[in-house]
Amino acid sequence: MKSHPRNSRLLGAARAPGRFIFGDALENGVLEGCEYVIHTASPAFICRLVGNDLTPFEGRDEEGFVSTILFDEPNNTSIYVCNNGFRLYDFNFKGNAPDVEELQRLCDEAMEHYLQLHEQYREREQGYKQREMRIGPTEPLPPPARLLAIEQLTAQARNALQDPVAKIALESVVRTAISGGDQAVFTEAQLALLDEPAARGLLTAAARDCIAFPEVVRQDGSIMSFELWAIPFCFSRAKGGVWWHFPMLERVEPLLADALEMPPNAILWLSPTLFTVDMLNERSCQSLIHLAPVMDAGCDFAPVDPEHARATFEAADKTLDPQWVVSWIPFLVERGTLSLDSARRFGRRALDAILPSIQEAISSQMEYGEAEIFAPLPWWDAVSAGVMAANRKRLALTVTMIAGPDVTPAQLEALVTYQPELAGYEITLRRQGSDKVLAVSPWLMVPDVAPDRHAALEDLRRCLDQAGLSLVERAARLH
Repeated sequence: MKSHPRNSRLLGAARAPGRFIFGDALENGVLEGCEYVIHTASPAFICRLVGNDLTPFEGRDEEGFVSTILFDEPNNTSIYVCNNGFRLYDFNFKGNAPDVEELQRLCDEAMEHYLQLHEQYREREQGYKQREMRIGPTEPLPPPARLLAIEQLTAQARNALQDPVAKIALESVVRTAISGGDQAVFTEAQLALLDEPAARGLLTAAARDCIAFPEVVRQDGSIMSFELWAIPFCFSRAKGGVWWHFPMLERVEPLLADALEMPPNAILWLSPTLFTVDMLNERSCQSLIHLAPVMDAGCDFAPVDPEHARATFEAADKTLDPQWVVSWIPFLVERGTLSLDSARRFGRRALDAILPSIQEAISSQMEYGEAEIFAPLPWWDAVSAGVMAANRKRLALTVTMIAGPDVTPAQLEALVTYQPELAGYEITLRRQGSDKVLAVSPWLMVPDVAPDRHAALEDLRRCLDQAGLSLVERAARLH
């Protein structure tokens, strides 16, 4: 019996059965040694189905699908066989029997449905299904069109400061800009407003709201409002490369919804695509705008071409490259169905419920070492919390490794250099008054539509003050 899935709509009207129905039957309290096939359309019939059939016929050893109708003269009956090893026999027709060609065509169709049915059974037993993957647009605009789009976006942000109507329309204009294939449009627009902090603040706030509170217009014209949340997930890798698509994460959805005590009919969709810091920084988090419409369509979001990415990962997986990966597992909830208070109250219970399934899903596609998982939070809170926790842990471990009887944290100084390719700062630890480098540790900026390096530096400064380390800042060298 198929259980009632979460979020599904049960239709009340009677529906006609499918053309082919497959099922077992009991005989003397035990299952018969065959299955039954029922064809409900004309010509209607019932027949028996068995597998592992090796009846010889012309085409049995062919690689492609081959079938035929054999005639059993002693029993005066037709038998359908195919090189997949299935046999259909004991046909009982309601009305006139079809000719041989028509019967073979119907049996071929029945076999196609039967194999699809068992594929569905297999996916259901595994707890997930392979869904279609969709890639967001990445086509850059021609230079004149890009320049015009940037000018329109900056003008709209300036107008929003003075005109309330323009402020209302700003979010729609921003959504259109970051939904296109050219990420430079929004990036250049907010950079053009560096000297106008009020207008730039409105622009970046609108972009962050578009990502955190997505709206999806469905084909029937209805609009669904969602909130984007995430579970920070950090892990170590002894090898190179990081994979990002884990279909078995679908199992986490009902566990997470139940643990957070979501309303029974409320939507909670968890993305099988895991986002790392590098993936977010590559497009300044703008690719997240495509997550809600893709998931609402029942598909999985792919930040890049999956086949090429998998080949690259498998090649990198053969190398030794120890790394600590900061990532997030996003999920969408229907707006207004999950509060921050509820997430905090049930966060520990949710982690206990979902952790085994997450571990199984990740390990099925990628080998990893130690892992840390954090309670679910709204998207931007989750991004900030994940990066800040990872930064502090790495710095603390680095200081602990070099500290000892001869070197105490109070004797250390941190030489901080901004590294654009790192999307953050490089911390060089050395003893005060010495040029000898004792250790190096990264300090990442929080991924954002407009990453703030100064906020990252101030956070680092506070952390070093709390640890009793002195900070020495220097500009990055340009080679």
